[in-house]
Amino acid sequence: MKIAVIGAGAMGCLYGAYLSQHHQVIMIDALKEQVEAINQGGIVMTEANGEQRTFSGVSAYVSGECEQAVDVVIVFVKSTYTQVALEQNRALFKPTTLVMTLQNGAGNDRLIEQYVDKHNIIIGTSKHNAVNLTRGQIKHPASGVTTIGSNFNAEQQIQTAAQLLEQAGFAIDVTDDIQRIIWSKLLVNLSVNTFTAITQTPIGYMLKNQHAWDFAKRLIYEAIEVAEADGTYFDRREALEMVKSVCETAGGGYSSMYQDRKNHVKMEIDAINGAIVEQAKRYGVPTPYNTLIVDLIHAIEGAYDIYG
Repeated sequence: MKIAVIGAGAMGCLYGAYLSQHHQVIMIDALKEQVEAINQGGIVMTEANGEQRTFSGVSAYVSGECEQAVDVVIVFVKSTYTQVALEQNRALFKPTTLVMTLQNGAGNDRLIEQYVDKHNIIIGTSKHNAVNLTRGQIKHPASGVTTIGSNFNAEQQIQTAAQLLEQAGFAIDVTDDIQRIIWSKLLVNLSVNTFTAITQTPIGYMLKNQHAWDFAKRLIYEAIEVAEADGTYFDRREALEMVKSVCETAGGGYSSMYQDRKNHVKMEIDAINGAIVEQAKRYGVPTPYNTLIVDLIHAIEGAYDIYG
């Protein structure tokens, strides 16, 4: 199959590298330097055990410059750039193209519907952790399950996606309740990502400090109120244990939002905590903690050019 990965960041490179072992993979990215590095040296990955692997069977294009229609598109850009990335890369899509979003946040699938048949859209989450080291080089400190599903009757498409990923070595879980999975991932991201971005600490630190954990609980409980108003119910104790498990598994890793702050990149707060705030408005659920966090992250972004 011919596969395009839009977004050649750490996670995009991780999936693109593994898929390139059996398929033709095209990496798409807005950063010219990243594209050149991948074309010159492939994707270089350092695994958790220290093993370094080079995946040279990939090609890369600057966003908007690839004119080849593909069989599968995997979207891994930051949620804030989804619309722009899809618009720039319209040439990748044909009527039968399968599109899978493994992005953080909520609502990306609704944007993708503007470009492909909704039955060809696979929604998913990944429990892998990957970190950018330098151009074309990533670290893969933690592995986990990739969960996929659909909002529509798309059994054949889901099966195709599952087989594709399993062949590449990914552990796959197919679910009939993908919205619950999306909400679960949001509960993790809205607490872990935002905390590590604000404090600039590894993921595991949130469990080592009671003030940090209290911070997480306030955001999680508030988001659960919104999820339940939307029709997805959670046991609060189980939700906290889920977040704890992520912090333990990826304790030494760094969240994508932390990496964005470090690199002075716009963070995905509007698609994570911001998605909670916007959804809450539909149901009249108060979200003072998540609203505060959205404002705080945007204030940090505003200081990039002032304080470095």
